[in-house]
Amino acid sequence: MENEILRVMKQAAGMRFSGKEIGRIVDRTVFRENPHWARPVLEKLVVERIIWRDEGYYLYPTEEQKTHQRVTPGTTRPAYIPTHQPKQ
Repeated sequence: MENEILRVMKQAAGMRFSGKEIGRIVDRTVFRENPHWARPVLEKLVVERIIWRDEGYYLYPTEEQKTHQRVTPGTTRPAYIPTHQPKQ
């Protein structure tokens, strides 16, 4: 499942997703049984510094964001990070 989550997040690099949104996008069947199934996998990816956690959302940083993070000390992020808006 980790690879599927990374594939989805890389396709929308720089876009913020909630744990539930990622869970629903990657595997709807498991999501119906447990809407929070992706959270442990996402937290593991955050600890490994593959993805970022930003105000309760998860994102795969773009190269521009990674460069900005290296240049700027602390945990400063760009002012605007778009959030995934699921289709109704």
